Amino acid sequence: MNKQIDKILKVLKLCVVVIWVAAVLCVLAGENGAFLNWTVEPNGQEEFVLNSVAVCLTLFGTPLSLKFFNLCTAHTLRRMNNDEALHAYLVHGCVRSVMLMLIVMSDVVIYYITANNVTGGLCALIVLTISLVCWPKREQIDTYLEKVNADEEG
Repeated sequence: MNKQIDKILKVLKLCVVVIWVAAVLCVLAGENGAFLNWTVEPNGQEEFVLNSVAVCLTLFGTPLSLKFFNLCTAHTLRRMNNDEALHAYLVHGCVRSVMLMLIVMSDVVIYYITANNVTGGLCALIVLTISLVCWPKREQIDTYLEKVNADEEG
């Protein structure tokens, strides 16, 4: 069981690192002119729409990904044994990381498309900061397994 938990911790930590690596790769691509052809006119309607998309993605997508993880890991406990629960925890943790990564990448691309308007960049930084909350800890998994075992007994 301990080996399986350690493996899950490594995978989930890797998922958080991948979010940061993807953000850095997007920034490097933007700095090297990868998004230059998509640049929109400053202070125009397109810039307003893209900045609104960045804000909405960050404002709604980030809490949604965190809540999704919480709901999926909390409400399916009654039907699972420890192995199934650990697998579900891993899958939902990876899904949460993918959702956060897509939001960060979208925000960074919007930052470069809108000619370095700060809205997309700030939104990306907010999501990157929130991704640090997702750093897995052994205590979280132990608490999760205690809930699984309590639901099996109750």
